[in-house]
Amino acid sequence: MIIKILLSLRIEILKIYKSRIFWITIASSCLVAFILGLMMLLVKNPDLLAPGLLKTKVSIAAIKADWPSYIGFINMASGAIGIILFGFAASWIFGREFNDKTLKDLLALPVSRTVIVLSKIIAVSLWCIILSTIIFTLSLLLGWLVQLPLWSLDLIPDFIITFFISAFLSILLCPPVAFIASLGRSYLPAIGFLVLCMGLANLFGNIGLGAYFPWTIPMIYTGAVGADASRLPLASYIIISLTSFAGILGTVFYWEYADHSS
Repeated sequence: MIIKILLSLRIEILKIYKSRIFWITIASSCLVAFILGLMMLLVKNPDLLAPGLLKTKVSIAAIKADWPSYIGFINMASGAIGIILFGFAASWIFGREFNDKTLKDLLALPVSRTVIVLSKIIAVSLWCIILSTIIFTLSLLLGWLVQLPLWSLDLIPDFIITFFISAFLSILLCPPVAFIASLGRSYLPAIGFLVLCMGLANLFGNIGLGAYFPWTIPMIYTGAVGADASRLPLASYIIISLTSFAGILGTVFYWEYADHSS
């Protein structure tokens, strides 16, 4: 079974690599890093801004142009942007088979449907890891180019741990999106589901229940929601793990037993 998954995974990776969507997400990741770097540049050099509302906001925002603050912003951005980018990737890799009418050809291959689903989930996870690595690396490079103060190697271990654990938590939320894309037989319902989840994440975060809603958990872990946000209860990790497992199970069940004749 492992060999079949690897062979199916190779095909999925080739499909992703040759698609425009993959390169659009790469560009989006670069844009996120550039925006964060530009923000630090403007905070460090407010004279670069023309007089106006933006300059006033920057001057009263009490944002520090240094490495600790910059790393905090990178982590917070990775929590929210990661969920959106990763969810979009999951919706496309599963929904495209229905939109492009290639599902019947795919299911006709001498490979079990479970293998196809698992290879797609692994492929989208690798895709998300690439996007996270780009944001992480490019953000660091831009921070050095801006010449932010208070740099220390001691900052790196915590930064790496927080950034990539939050990315991993966001990746765990891809299977439910994949299930909705499969159930809706298109990537559009999955994108709508993702928008709904982000709205609910904002709601639950504001009423103090974010630690128990899966799509708020990665953002809480980075400190984007609340003060001592990195101290999540064990229940949060259980909830997000069960949500991910339910998404995988639901997607496998749908691909195995749903009527795909139409």
